[in-house]
Amino acid sequence: MRASLIVLALFIVAPASAQDYRAAPQVVAQRDGNGGRASAAMDVAAPPQAVWAILSDCANARRYMRELISCRVLERGDGWDVREHRVRGWPLKPVLRSVSRITLEPYRRLAFHRLDGDWTRSDGEWRLTPIDGGRGTHVEYEWDAAIRSPFPGSWTLSVLVGRMRSSLLDLRREAERAPAR
Repeated sequence: MRASLIVLALFIVAPASAQDYRAAPQVVAQRDGNGGRASAAMDVAAPPQAVWAILSDCANARRYMRELISCRVLERGDGWDVREHRVRGWPLKPVLRSVSRITLEPYRRLAFHRLDGDWTRSDGEWRLTPIDGGRGTHVEYEWDAAIRSPFPGSWTLSVLVGRMRSSLLDLRREAERAPAR
């Protein structure tokens, strides 16, 4: 009887933990001032090393950040960078600049903290967790951001969510088409 209950429990739990590599990123957001906080998650059919190689590559960050104009490393230390990002803005402010300290924990976490630029706040992190025996990666992305803007905070939050979703999907596409390492 006990064995039957264990098998039944595994059968019920298994579908909930199965990976869905085609599922759209799940994004949850909340407005906060002239911006907001958002978090998203999705699974990628590539190991954490492949996802990390794309996520941490400043020179090629446009592969997963559509609005990015440039990414430049200004300073480097053991386990961290200071990076300047320039992204597309809006007609009255066509380029937005952000300087952040990036904490690098290879294959697990990339965190960023605003130091300077057009954003009034921009802090967050990417977390990578191996799944499916290391053949896949569960990616989590959190971002707390606000910007000086003539537009209402709801617009800024909408842009934040849209950029977050597209970055995740582009990251997945790039990681899944990367050659196996």
